[in-house]
Amino acid sequence: MGTIELARHHENVEAIARAVREHLRTARPGEYFSLRKATVPHTVPKPDDPKRKDRKIDVTSLTEIVSIDPVARRCTAESGVTFERLVRETLAVGLVPKTVSELKTITIGGAVAGSSVESMSYRYGGFHDGCLEYELVTGTGEIVTCSRTESPELFEMMHGSFGTLGILTLLTFELVPA
Repeated sequence: MGTIELARHHENVEAIARAVREHLRTARPGEYFSLRKATVPHTVPKPDDPKRKDRKIDVTSLTEIVSIDPVARRCTAESGVTFERLVRETLAVGLVPKTVSELKTITIGGAVAGSSVESMSYRYGGFHDGCLEYELVTGTGEIVTCSRTESPELFEMMHGSFGTLGILTLLTFELVPA
């Protein structure tokens, strides 16, 4: 992804952060939001689920691969990138993520937030174990970056948080030879 696309990413993330702040400013007590995603949900919706009626924060724009560095064996991608697309593009340079979801429409952000563990996990752990850095929008609308050295508590807690700590927007993770 070039400079223009990275600028587009930052504009999209700032729009998400503004939407979260606007929700906080205008929400009634007990009113919450969920995410409008570009991919299908992997849970069966219940007819009386409050998420069917809540406000939606639109994250459908977060579906791009920012960079694949075959020398450093790293990839940076937006949270809505599916494993199907990610593997197709990383295979083109002879690499794959350390752990690949068995469902092709799982997103990389969903794999982290949803606690994805797959058959490759016996060797490398979950997808989150190969992650180096996350960018996210917090519940207060702040855009933060975290890693094992920068805000390490937040970084470690993101795995399996199911979106309760923030909205993942960008992930940097390791690749291995295919």
